[in-house]
Amino acid sequence: MLIRLSIITAIFAASFGSIQAQSLDSLFSGTWVGELTQDPGGIDEKYPFKMIIKVTDGDTITGRSYANIYDDPNYANFDFTGTIFKGKLLTFQETKLHEATVMENFTWCIKGGQLLLTVKKDMLLLEGYWQGVTKDGNGCIPGKIYLKKLLSP
Repeated sequence: MLIRLSIITAIFAASFGSIQAQSLDSLFSGTWVGELTQDPGGIDEKYPFKMIIKVTDGDTITGRSYANIYDDPNYANFDFTGTIFKGKLLTFQETKLHEATVMENFTWCIKGGQLLLTVKKDMLLLEGYWQGVTKDGNGCIPGKIYLKKLLSP
């Protein structure tokens, strides 16, 4: 068991070491696609979610996030800003609703979150938690974000 754990640790360290050698720009910049989940009580449990991230200055990021409801034409996209900590943790805060559909009895959440960068085979993953408020300042039911991006050769 100890040998297996040591081998797994060595493989992870080797994989993560090669990732750390890449610049923050090449790791984080680009289109990340996945899902956003919401704890019980929201309109739905899962939403398609996408972030287009650009590293602007060292560890600072900007971008646009896109959310919609599965099998539904309703959508929203937001501008966001954020920071990368120690090359592994991305924090973001949506700053402006850029475009959205408006549904009766529904308000899009303005989200912020903390996402951890990991590698799995030929993909980079950003996973973590989000929390938010509506434009009126009411709290949103929080959840998780799962995003992936293909690893550049």
